[in-house]
Amino acid sequence: MSETFLVAFDRRSAYDVTVPSARPWLLGIATRLMHKHARLEAIAWKGVSAELAAQITPDFIEQAGARIDAARLTRRLAKALRRLPEVDRDTLLLYAWGDLDYVSIADAMHVPIGTVRSRLNRARRKLRRAAVLTSTEQETDHGRADAAPQHA
Repeated sequence: MSETFLVAFDRRSAYDVTVPSARPWLLGIATRLMHKHARLEAIAWKGVSAELAAQITPDFIEQAGARIDAARLTRRLAKALRRLPEVDRDTLLLYAWGDLDYVSIADAMHVPIGTVRSRLNRARRKLRRAAVLTSTEQETDHGRADAAPQHA
């Protein structure tokens, strides 16, 4: 709108003062400006889409596939982590993210070191199993928190 008034001000000498309303003249200017902007955007969009199309190479497609696979694996592992019993998950997180050794975890959780070992083993086994599930096996799960993975 402001550009319309700038153009109108620049062309004020061309305005026919015998016309009682400037509205049609202003709307004509606005319409031409909108068409100009639409053309410029179309040209810019064609340039952007041509540039993007040039970037799409077999390597780019493979990388996109790898990102999709990684995102699926991340969702599966997050789901498996949520399903772990709380004590197993806490033990695993203390080991993986807390960077504690078995003795330190046992001290922190007030359990014997053998319990830490068995919890870590159980958690790793469940996460490993979740990482190799196929899409068919996931579908039989139906998102139930208590469902065990189905293996053929």
